[in-house]
This record gives sequence, C-alpha cells and structure tokens, in this order.
Amino acid sequence: MEHPYFQRLRQIKQLGLSHLVYPGANHTRFHHAIGAMHLMVKAIDVLRNKKVEISDEERLGAIVAILLHDIGHGPFSHTLEHSLLDKVHHEEVSLLFMQELNKQFNGKLDTAIAIFNDTHQKKFLHQMVSGQLDMDRLDYLQRDSYFTGVEEGVIGSERIIKMLDVVDGNLVIEEKGIYSIENFIGARRIMYWQVYMHKTVVSSEHMLTSILRRAKLLYQQGKDLFASPSLKVFLKQEITLEKFKTEPEWLSNF
Repeated sequence: MEHPYFQRLRQIKQLGLSHLVYPGANHTRFHHAIGAMHLMVKAIDVLRNKKVEISDEERLGAIVAILLHDIGHGPFSHTLEHSLLDKVHHEEVSLLFMQELNKQFNGKLDTAIAIFNDTHQKKFLHQMVSGQLDMDRLDYLQRDSYFTGVEEGVIGSERIIKMLDVVDGNLVIEEKGIYSIENFIGARRIMYWQVYMHKTVVSSEHMLTSILRRAKLLYQQGKDLFASPSLKVFLKQEITLEKFKTEPEWLSNF
C-alpha cells in the first residue's frame, strides 16, 4: 500500500466531476480501494465459516486483487479514457500495473492476477472482485451514497455479505437474503439516475473531454501549452495499449 502506484489513488476522486453537483463527493479511489478490501476480508471469513475451501494463498490473492482493482484509473476517472488514451480502459491499465508490481515483488502477485483475470480455477473468487455482487459495488454504493447525501443509495452490505455462499463453484446468495438484493438493485439504479448520470455531471465530463482533445490537437500543431511534463507526453501522441505493454516509461508517466 505504500507503493507510489497505489498512493497516487489519494489524488484521484472516486466520482470524477460529481463534486460540482454534490459538494461532499470529494472522496478518493484510495478510500474506495481500502473499503473494498475490508469487505473482501469479511466476505472470505463468512465463506470460510460456511466450509467453503479458501486457502491462505487464495485469501491473500483475493484481498490484493480487490485492493488493486482500480489502480489503473487516471485523473478524473473515466474522462481520461475518452480523451488522452486511444481506447485503453482502466481495467487494462490496472492489469499492467499489477504485472509490473508482480515483477517488483518477485511473483507474489501471481494468484491475485489470476483472480483478477478470471483465470483462477475458483471462479467465485473473481466474482467477488468483479461480478454482480462484488465487493467493489458493495463498497462504492455505500460510500457514494454517504458522501453525496443521496440516502436512497444506502444498501445493507453487511447483511448481503452474511448471506453469501458458493454453489457449484459460483457465488450465490441465500434465499432469505432476496429482499436485501432487491434493495441493492434498486439503490444502484437510483444512484445512476441521481448521481452517476446526472445531467450536470455528464455535461461537465463532456466539456472536460473536449478541452483535453482540443489541447491535444493544439499541442500536436506546435502550440506550447501549460502542462506538466508527464501530461505533455500524452498530448504529444496517441497512446495505445500496445505502447503501454512494450514501453514501460508510459506506465511511469501515467
């Protein structure tokens, strides 16, 4: 967690430009990553108590996978994906960061990467990181609801986690937890209506995307712009996933 790749998440807002509408929404990806990790620890304990076989190595792998699941987000979250990068999604950058960290930590992230990639034999571990009832959603709905003040987004994450189980290798919910799931689905829908897709937020993100594209065009035409050296690298040329993979300096600039 002390690594610069992870600490940079302290500077990246969880909700991009939503603070323009909801002034309290200044929480960061750093907050979210730690919260999702906390829920993962709880969920694994619940499953283990229900006799689901999860080794210590798999437990650690799942915890690391959820901790680093958003490490590939750039400034303003999704806005950057549509302006400075050429169809490079944050999940792909997250994987590249994890692979680079794996080199630095001498292969200790092998299990985490397999879980993140959904190549691990126990599919339910990946479903806890990225699925319909993953720890990512259980954390961000609660967190975003709290910081925006949109109370309709509140969900019973504690109860949902207690109702988790594994059947035929897949993550499931016990029947008595169905009402908590209905509330979860409804809360997610309301949060999309009121927060994530709020017209002012969406229009602001479109404006920022247009500004960045315009800056890129002007810089490539030879006009010098006020920008950090790393930003100028991204303004200078199109950055593809292949360049990220083959030229390590792009990851450092990112």
